[in-house]
Amino acid sequence: MGKFRKLLVNLVVIALVFGAYAVFSYYNRGTIEENQAIIYLIESSPIDFRLVPVTRQVEGTLSPTSAVQALLNGPLPHEDLFASVPASASLLGLTVDNSLATINFSPEIARDFPGGSLMEAYLVQAIVNTLTEFPDIERVQILVDGEIVESIGGHILILQPLQRKN
Repeated sequence: MGKFRKLLVNLVVIALVFGAYAVFSYYNRGTIEENQAIIYLIESSPIDFRLVPVTRQVEGTLSPTSAVQALLNGPLPHEDLFASVPASASLLGLTVDNSLATINFSPEIARDFPGGSLMEAYLVQAIVNTLTEFPDIERVQILVDGEIVESIGGHILILQPLQRKN
C-alpha cells in the first residue's frame, strides 16, 4: 500500500506542475499576442517574389487600425523584405461593420504604386490578409480618398469587397 500511495502522490505532483505550466503558458501567450499584429510583406528570391506573414509589435492594444499602420510602416531596416504598400500612402479611415472592413487610403496608394500586375496583386492581398487576421473581419472594401475605385494600378479589380484567398 505504501508504494501505491507514493506513486499516487508523485502523479498528483506531476499533474499539478503540468497544470501550472499550462495555465502560465496560456496567460503569458495571451499578453504577448494581444499587441502583436500579423502583416504581409514581400520577400524576394533569385527567381520570384512572394507574400510572407510577418509579426509586428504594435503600440497599445492590437486593433485593425494598428495592424494596418504596421503594414504601412513596411519592413524593418534589418529585414530583407519589401513593402507591399507604398510608404507614402496613409490611412484615412477604417471601419468594421457586419464582418466588412472598409479601409480608406490616401491617393498616394495609387499615385506612388510602382506598377505591375504581380505587385498590385500582392498589395491588395497584403491589405486583405492583414485585416482578415482579425476573426471579426471576413471581407475588405478598399477605398482611395473616400471613393470606390476600379483598381489601384489597373490590373486587380477592387470595386467589390474582397475576401482572403488561402
